[in-house]
Amino acid sequence: PARNEAGNIGRCLDSLLEQTYPNYEIIVLDDCSQDRTWEIVSEYARCHPRLVQAVKGDSPPPGWCGKTHAMQRLSRLASGDYLMFTDADTVHSPESVAWAVTNINEHAADFLSGYVRQDLCSLGEALIVPTTYIMSVVVMPLWLIPRSNSSMIAMAVGQMVMFRRHAFHTIGGYSSVADQISEDVFVAREVKKAGFRTVFLDLRDHVRCRMYEGYRNAFEGIGKNVYDFFKNQPAFFASVCTALVAFIVLPLILVPVEMHTHNPLLRLSVFSVLCFLTAWSLTLYDRGLRWWVPLLYPLTFVHLLYMAWKAFSRAATKVGVVWKGRVFK
Repeated sequence: PARNEAGNIGRCLDSLLEQTYPNYEIIVLDDCSQDRTWEIVSEYARCHPRLVQAVKGDSPPPGWCGKTHAMQRLSRLASGDYLMFTDADTVHSPESVAWAVTNINEHAADFLSGYVRQDLCSLGEALIVPTTYIMSVVVMPLWLIPRSNSSMIAMAVGQMVMFRRHAFHTIGGYSSVADQISEDVFVAREVKKAGFRTVFLDLRDHVRCRMYEGYRNAFEGIGKNVYDFFKNQPAFFASVCTALVAFIVLPLILVPVEMHTHNPLLRLSVFSVLCFLTAWSLTLYDRGLRWWVPLLYPLTFVHLLYMAWKAFSRAATKVGVVWKGRVFK
């Protein structure tokens, strides 16, 4: 699916055209773009008619988000036994498709996703984008995903997901999550709820992505996902914000205060700060981010709290969020 991706779609298609996997097709749906996306995609289809198919999209019907509607249409056009969805701002290694097919079979899974390599090209992106890893650091240990049958213990990143066709059609595809902005996590839950096996792997050697360009886009992009998780869930919003303040932000505030007052609890606060900084640093190092990015975490999590509050207030007032020219409520 591609909406206003003129600056990215060429790099993505170039990388997908170089795949070592012998039997695959590339279908691109232009989701009512207002830039040159359709022009570019049409040219690729003209130059590679046996491999690339360009499809002109239309506005999503009521109850659907643009991306879920686009991917549902794409699934009807695909002929393969495996359905791999990838974002237009990704770049793939030549073994990307082959690696995904190999691993979905090796793990006897029906759905595969994982963390891709994130390219952070500005300080603003380094400040905001790492919040996407908070789920696996604090909320959901990734090793639990293949070991638990609970549909709530599921994770996916929409930059690259792969389904077995049978599993996809059994859950009704993206119709089961038609109105979700964060369709990746919710569709992984639907797959697991239907009794299928999901895996979440390390994709960084095979897929890379510059998710957002600059601070403003990163703030709005992550903010829309935060909105999707918190809308109509005040108790969840309150518990997450309380946990962020109590375990991450508050110890940072207490350290200088306790140093000044010679409070005997200083060691406990310092220990808490060091524990989280260590866990956060190891996570971001494992993801291939630069050494200084974890040191931004006080500002990163203050931003996350602000995004959470802003998202919840928008949900409570039914204002919704705007992304790529569309309003989501």
